[in-house]
Amino acid sequence: MAQPLEKALRRAGELIVAQMRDTLKKNKSNATGTLSESISYTVKDTEYGLKLLIGMEQYGGAVDGGRSRSRSGGPKQSWRQRIIQWMRAKNITPRGGVSLETAAFLITRKINERGYKPKPFIDVSIEKVLKDVYTDIEDDMVVIIEEALKAK
Repeated sequence: MAQPLEKALRRAGELIVAQMRDTLKKNKSNATGTLSESISYTVKDTEYGLKLLIGMEQYGGAVDGGRSRSRSGGPKQSWRQRIIQWMRAKNITPRGGVSLETAAFLITRKINERGYKPKPFIDVSIEKVLKDVYTDIEDDMVVIIEEALKAK
């Protein structure tokens, strides 16, 4: 049977993942669903105690924090296929006889030149969930302390 703290952390993890996914949708940052589907949590027992870890696709931080313009030219080919996938998911069709590959190149170049604005979903989701579950965690902590006192 899981300890009360572990149960509380697992519940918080479930709620944080659900809130992050919901915030991505509200921010309209969920075109393909890849980032949303990649968000997960684990409760890990470390030498310092139990920790709640949230994981996701690496680019989640860039969506959350935005990106400044590139000073070194930035990635070239690595983004092209992802941008094409994004364009298809958003049902974006290039005009004027421009191919998807050319449009993806132009978008990549524009991102490298100007960057893009952040669409926060990580901290805002965690803060919202923690406000909601604070009372539950507080109650679980009382149980943990009571059990520790009984064991002595």
